[in-house]
Amino acid sequence: MRLYPQHGYRVSVRLLAAEAGLSPGMFHHLFDSKDAFVGELLRQKYGEGFERLILHIPAGAPVREKLRAALAFVAFFTRDNLPWVHRIFADSSSGAECVSAFIKNHGSRHVAVLTGLLAEGIENGELPPAALSQYFGFIMGGVIEPMIVASHLQSAGLAPPLIAAEFPYLISNEAVIQRIDWALCALFGNQHPQEKP
Repeated sequence: MRLYPQHGYRVSVRLLAAEAGLSPGMFHHLFDSKDAFVGELLRQKYGEGFERLILHIPAGAPVREKLRAALAFVAFFTRDNLPWVHRIFADSSSGAECVSAFIKNHGSRHVAVLTGLLAEGIENGELPPAALSQYFGFIMGGVIEPMIVASHLQSAGLAPPLIAAEFPYLISNEAVIQRIDWALCALFGNQHPQEKP
C-alpha cells in the first residue's frame, strides 16, 4: 500500500519483501508472481472503496439524491487516492497486463453503480432518454476529470498558472460538491436542491 503509488508495477520483489520484513523467497511462497501480488493489492484497495460506496447510497431515496451521494463518494475517493489513479493508468498504458485485467474485471464496478442510477432516472421519468454513456461522460467529465487532469499537470510542472494557483481549491470539498451540484442541476433541473452529503 505504501510502495505502489510511488513505484507502481515496476516495484521489485526484493523491495516489496524488504518492506514487509520478508525474504524474497517467502514472498514467492505467498504469491505465485508479482502480477498476482499487484492484482490482489489493487483488488483490496478498490474493494474497500467499492463496499463503502454501496453503503453510502441512501436506500429508498429519489434518484437525484442517490446519484449525488454516489458521485460525492466516488469524487472524494478519487481525490484522496490520486497517486493510485495516476499510477494505475500509467501502468496499464505501459503494458502491465495484471493492471489492465484489474481495470477490465474489477475497476469499473463504480461505473455500473452510477450508470444503474442514471438508468433508474430515465426509467422513472426523472431524466430524459439518452445514451447512458453520454450521461456518464458528462458527469465524470464535469466532476472527476478536472481533478485527475489538473493533478497530473500539477505533478509534471505543466499546469497553467491559474490552475496551479487554484489547484488546492479545485480539489477541495467545497469545489467538488459545487461541481456535483452543477452537474445534477444540468441533468435534473434545479427543482430539488439537496443538502451537503
